[in-house]
Amino acid sequence: MEFSTIVENRHSIKEYDSTVTISDAQLKSLFDTVVLSPSAFNLQHWTFVVARDPTLKQELQAAALGQPQVGSCSAVVMVCGRLDAHTGVREVFQGAPEEVVAKIDGIAQHIYANSEQMQRDEAIRGATLAAMSLMYAATDQGLESGGMIGYDPAAVSSLLEIPDNYIPVMMVVLGTSNGEAAPRSSRRPLDEVVKLEKFSGTGLA
Repeated sequence: MEFSTIVENRHSIKEYDSTVTISDAQLKSLFDTVVLSPSAFNLQHWTFVVARDPTLKQELQAAALGQPQVGSCSAVVMVCGRLDAHTGVREVFQGAPEEVVAKIDGIAQHIYANSEQMQRDEAIRGATLAAMSLMYAATDQGLESGGMIGYDPAAVSSLLEIPDNYIPVMMVVLGTSNGEAAPRSSRRPLDEVVKLEKFSGTGLA
């Protein structure tokens, strides 16, 4: 599928056919693409927790303000961001020349080691890039999706046993729509959101 078609076809779906399941093979095909997402220093801040068990989905629904799509979708994916990803530079760059690894490691430690704010910001940035890739990849493979931020992070972390060095950045529901997608919401005009040269510059017409 052409990328422009994927973008145009993606909608946030809120009603799913609860009888449809997603297999391990489908998930592997999906995430083989998703893990190619970009990340700072290639630190790959993301870990994805996939919930398909009906009971667990119901518990997650309760932690997500009772939103019905969490219980009826085929899979709930919690996209988690690693706060201390900068400590894994050497693991990520195994096999690279030592001088290259040492340089990257030094820069990463300088940026992140003493700044919890930067660690959190980067965990969110990296996980969010992966979440968007997940939604586009789902569309490409004939699945519907929806990104969600309306949930209790502490409750979700407890249910999914997310360790303290990760944060639950975004919930993405996957499945097959149980009806027609709602019309796409309006978008702000380009001349309002794209500015040339400076923020105060001319809008792109």
